[in-house]
Amino acid sequence: MSNYPKYEKYSQFEKKKKPSIYERLGIFFQNTKRILKISNKPDRKEYFLVFKICAIGLVLLGAISYIIQLIFNFVPFAR
Repeated sequence: MSNYPKYEKYSQFEKKKKPSIYERLGIFFQNTKRILKISNKPDRKEYFLVFKICAIGLVLLGAISYIIQLIFNFVPFAR
């Protein structure tokens, strides 16, 4: 006999039957219900933090876009 580990203990992980569409929908709705139970509405401080982060991102993207537009307008490219 060889010294390799026995693989019989892994036989429980054989391919199982794929769940039906109804079972998958049931699992989906159970998970959705669980997530909605543990989630909570952000308070005023969290809301304004997210708002500030989004506003900074929009301003940065706008500034980068404006700089790129200026570069393409004033730098002549040889064709």
